[in-house]
This record gives sequence, structure tokens and C-alpha cells, in this order.
Amino acid sequence: MTLDDRVHALASLGLTPRQTRFITLVALHSGYCLRRQYLTFAGLRYGKNVREFLDGLVDRGLATRFAYRRDRGHLYHVCARSIYRAIDQEENRNRRHTSPALIARKLMVLDHVLRHPERDWYATEQDKVALFTERFGVPVGELPQRVYTAADGLAAPTIRYFVQKLPLYLEGAPPVVHLVYLVTDDTGRGFEQFLSDHARLLARLPAWTVDALGAGAVHGLPACHQVFEAFVAGATPSTGTQLADLQWFFETRRLVDGGQLGSLSVADLNRFRDARATFGAPAIASLYARWLLQGDAVFARAAVGASSLAARPGQLVTEQLAGQYEQFGELAGVV
Repeated sequence: MTLDDRVHALASLGLTPRQTRFITLVALHSGYCLRRQYLTFAGLRYGKNVREFLDGLVDRGLATRFAYRRDRGHLYHVCARSIYRAIDQEENRNRRHTSPALIARKLMVLDHVLRHPERDWYATEQDKVALFTERFGVPVGELPQRVYTAADGLAAPTIRYFVQKLPLYLEGAPPVVHLVYLVTDDTGRGFEQFLSDHARLLARLPAWTVDALGAGAVHGLPACHQVFEAFVAGATPSTGTQLADLQWFFETRRLVDGGQLGSLSVADLNRFRDARATFGAPAIASLYARWLLQGDAVFARAAVGASSLAARPGQLVTEQLAGQYEQFGELAGVV
């Protein structure tokens, strides 16, 4: 379903088109919203109509209202199952109540989305998988994913894609994928993991951009620049011995990822375990993703160094969000 399809599916709520679109965006990207976010989205000043809209959602059982601090406004949680069922998201976790830190993260993401309503946003797992497999021809196995095993060990494992649940959008002609990342630490480690998780997908795209968003008391955007430069550079080993070790590691990892453990000796597995610790940097994960597509030629290209970065398809854009989130604690959004 497109955003317009989902807005149309909620027409039975009897709200204005603008109110219906706002509720749809909240359900898809956050589940939670603040009064100021609706005012920004609608271009209104606070008054009777705004109050009646938000309080009406609560009176009709479509949302709940609560506050974390007496000197701050109310927080609204759009949680009615009927809304999520109508937009084909009945099991979406945005319906569930969660911790203050995670609520803050959701509000930060929603702030960014509402600032750019003209963008072609993709919020749900299903929409993202369809976008990359159908429009960009990316094999589903190359998408960022996590495998969850059943607690009883009887049911089949569940594969979830894009588990960070951050939005993405297309922009430009031809369209370029923009991944959104919310910065929640000053060290850049979270960003390293994000890039590593998406390395195989990014290697399949002709061009892409990561939008890193800083918010609240966390000031991690400078670290993100350093991490990104290392990621796109590839970090190729400098000596012939190191290069041979890396080639062996890539070839062995392909066997391990493919479940072909029977072709490896115990010594090979022990060596692979040690090599995985040595070559665990996100930059190596990026290089491995490209190696799967292009073979050993990637080593020569990566060795060119920083002078070739401008020609690479990946870009980083950083932005500091202006919203205030102190009501959720000193480190709002850090989970």
C-alpha cells in the first residue's frame, strides 16, 4: 500500500484529509506524537480546532494521552487496532506502549519525517523489502536481516528485515536511496554497526546516501563522519601477506555463509574464527559485500585510497534536529 492508499483507507474516521494524513504518518513512523508536531505539520497555531482534534482521538478510543513531566505538554499514543488494521499494519509495534527512551527516538524520527512531507517515504518492513527486491532487483538475502529462533525450538526460525525500523526515502532523478540513521552515541559505534548491517545492500545500489540525524544531548555527528570515511574507503590490508589472509577469509566466509561447513577442516574453522576477529571492522564488511559482486578486482580499487572517494556512490548527510526531548530524561533517545 502507498501512503495515499493508507490515507484513503482511514477515510472512515471522518477526519479532515490533513488530519487523516497526519494520523497515517504517526502510525507508520512512530505511534506517538506531540501537539507541536501536528501544529508544525498543519501549519497552524494552537486553538480550539487543534484541541478538539487531539482530544477527540482520545475520546473515541483511537489514542491515549499521558505526560512524563507536569511542565511539559501531553503525549498522544495512536494505538487503536482498527487504525493499524486499515493500513495493513495490524501487528506493527508502534501500537505498543514502550519505554521513555524509545518513545523519544520515535518522536525524533517523526519530527524529521514531518519536516519533509514531500519525500517518498518508506516506513514498514514490507514496503522496504518490496522496494529493493522489485524496483532495484536486490536479492532478498542481501537485505539487512536478523534470524530469530523460536523459544521452544520447534517452530521454524523467523527472519526480520530492516530491524532498526528507521525510515528511508527516494530522491532525485534517477531516484537515489536515502537511509535515515538516528545518532544515539558519541563514539560512532552504533553507526559502524548500521553500515555493516547494510553493507551488502549498499553494494548492490548504483548510488545511495545516509542521512545521519543528531538529536538531544548526544553529539555524535563528528564521529559519524570518521566512521563513514573508513567505511567507503574499504580499508585494504597493505602487505601481500595481509591481502592473502583477507582473500582466504572472504572465500571461507562465503562457504560458511552458504552452509558448506563440510568442506572445511577443523584447522580451517579455527583459522576462520581468528580471522573473523581480525577482519571485523565495518569497512571490511563493506569490502566483502563488493567482493561478492565483483571478485578480487575490489582489492585493487580499494587500494587507490581517499583520492577516489568522490567517485564512489555513497554519500553522508548530517543534520541536527531542533526538537526538544528533555521530558524523556537527560539522554533521551539513547537505548
